[in-house]
Amino acid sequence: MRNPGAGRNAQESGDCRWTMLLATGSTQSGIWIMSQIDLTNNVGMLVNPTNHRTHSRQHWQKDCMEAVSELETHFSTYNASDRQVWEEDLASFVPMKIFDAHIHLWSDILLPPDAPNRGSSPTWDMPTTVEVNQTIFPGREIGYLILGNPFPGCDVDAQSRFFAEQMKLNKNSRVHRLVTPACRVDDIRADIETLGFTGLKPYRIFSTTGDINECRIHEFLTHEQMELANDLGLWVTMHLSRYDGCADEYNLKDLEEYTNNRYPKIKWILAHCARAFTYWPLRQAIDRLRDMPNIWYDSSAVTDFMPHYTLFKKEDHRRIMFGTDNMVANAWHGKYVAMGRFWYQMGTPQPTSDHTDARPVLSVYEQLLCMKHAAEIAELSPSQIEDIFFNNAQAALGLED
Repeated sequence: MRNPGAGRNAQESGDCRWTMLLATGSTQSGIWIMSQIDLTNNVGMLVNPTNHRTHSRQHWQKDCMEAVSELETHFSTYNASDRQVWEEDLASFVPMKIFDAHIHLWSDILLPPDAPNRGSSPTWDMPTTVEVNQTIFPGREIGYLILGNPFPGCDVDAQSRFFAEQMKLNKNSRVHRLVTPACRVDDIRADIETLGFTGLKPYRIFSTTGDINECRIHEFLTHEQMELANDLGLWVTMHLSRYDGCADEYNLKDLEEYTNNRYPKIKWILAHCARAFTYWPLRQAIDRLRDMPNIWYDSSAVTDFMPHYTLFKKEDHRRIMFGTDNMVANAWHGKYVAMGRFWYQMGTPQPTSDHTDARPVLSVYEQLLCMKHAAEIAELSPSQIEDIFFNNAQAALGLED
């Protein structure tokens, strides 16, 4: 199996990472997960440090469409090492009831109409998600927060209809609608009222500045849209932009202004531990973030110990929700490796080590191991762990018991 993100496009496409799992099936060793994973990392950091400060949305769109047509297929097989880590390390840690506050689904309807690979990829829908998670999280009852998928030229209306149908298939599921600066507030309001969506999912690739790496929140989620979200008391799942993520002074000042004054009824979920894939951003920001009202965090795709520990030790644990980023970032063998303040998606294309018969495990298990170790050192109680995995989401999102 080749390294997810190690192909030609991963070296050439700059900030244009788009990761997609697209099918499941059965093998003698469990499930297999077919994934198309490439386009570098999900972090606003580029492989080539000489050009990352000038890589624009226009380049992102061009590279994405070229890369999507050339993606290779990778197979992640649920293996004996996965099962061993689950049974010996994780089964006793992960509660029986889970709410995954960060998942994505896939259908060709999400592609631009003229996408060259339309029709070539199986659908990854709610039944597929449930089937896969029966293996990854055996015996667990799981609800889901479905997030809009950012993709240049995507059909937002078709995406909303698809997600609304999928939401009906799981009683404890919610949807945050994809919004771009071009989305009219009347259309957003109509989807909220008729489709039952509870929040919005903006994304930096749609920044009106064309700079996807250094844009501010209002440059990809407009003030008019935030006014609507405030009027309706909506959630916003936010993947922060800017090089320093949650430690960036503009991001902190904007969130302080929005939560305390301008939009006090918006409820924010800061994805990926407030986009802290390394120790540094959250250590810098936590003392200010924890004083802001209406801030929550999801734990998705963070495979470094320190961000989880910082949240568990310094935040109100009731503001933390478990999330995976499932097919998009967390169902491959490898992890997001922190190197100082830099991080990178790293897989293992062909393990050849002779010193152990163990093999790499799924990235979501790496995340769970970090959460377990952080919970142990922060001395979280079993009830606090249950809160993070389900009860916090139940209270905040009005889930059924």
